Amino acid sequence: MVWKKLIGKAEEEEEEEEIDIEAYLSELDIREGKIIEREDIVYVKAIDISGEDNLEEVKAELNKNNIVVANVKNILSDKLILREIVDKLKNMCAEIGGDLGRISEYKILVVPSGMRIVHRA
Repeated sequence: MVWKKLIGKAEEEEEEEEIDIEAYLSELDIREGKIIEREDIVYVKAIDISGEDNLEEVKAELNKNNIVVANVKNILSDKLILREIVDKLKNMCAEIGGDLGRISEYKILVVPSGMRIVHRA
């Protein structure tokens, strides 16, 4: 009987507290389904890259001091376009004093001025 009480307590302790997603989302600055960006906050934004048109979007986010996770999966099959896009991202980072680095097969992390990515040796 004592053993059941001890086991019961251990099982109770293992249960995690549930997260109230509705309460969390209501705390965000959301209006009409869109997050209202604040200038005093750095955002991490995912942008799908399908061509050069998306580079302006990346540049705009970097100029707002935001971090971009660029998804290049859509252009992975065309090595020429992929190389051109990566070269343009490198040049963009050099111009503004930012940095970039690969974080997965499909994703490139692009950070604004004042930030550096520590690359693995």
